[in-house]
Amino acid sequence: MPIFLGGTVQKILICTDGTDLGRKAEDMALALASRFQAHLTGLYVVDPFLKKFTHEIYAINREACRDHLDKLLRHEGEQALASLQARCASAGLAFIPKIRQGPPEEEILNEIQEGGYDLLIMGAKLLQSWRERLESVNLPKKIFSQAPISMLFVR
Repeated sequence: MPIFLGGTVQKILICTDGTDLGRKAEDMALALASRFQAHLTGLYVVDPFLKKFTHEIYAINREACRDHLDKLLRHEGEQALASLQARCASAGLAFIPKIRQGPPEEEILNEIQEGGYDLLIMGAKLLQSWRERLESVNLPKKIFSQAPISMLFVR
């Protein structure tokens, strides 16, 4: 097993969302998984943040709206993971798709803790203006400050 950042890489967690930036992170994860013959787990987190707005709208059909939103977000995650799974299959890589629901920071950290991963790979936007920095959740920074494993952020 090749040595990487002071250890071996056997399990890689790739956080993806199906966006262009997510696909760049997927490219890096596929390359490293192939190089190290590592197992790859794809994680998509369904963020409940959007459901907070259903308190304000659709008072009559609020529950129907929430259910519909849940289904749409889960379907989006399934599509993103299916695309990544197809890419892994064509590269001959072992892949496990996972969908979690909750605040992304918490769910990613929980998955890291439960999964025994050696490396986390995820996309990270370049925040150039003060306004972008102020308005951004900056998930990679939050994960970086708390995760106990090596991480690779792709721009």
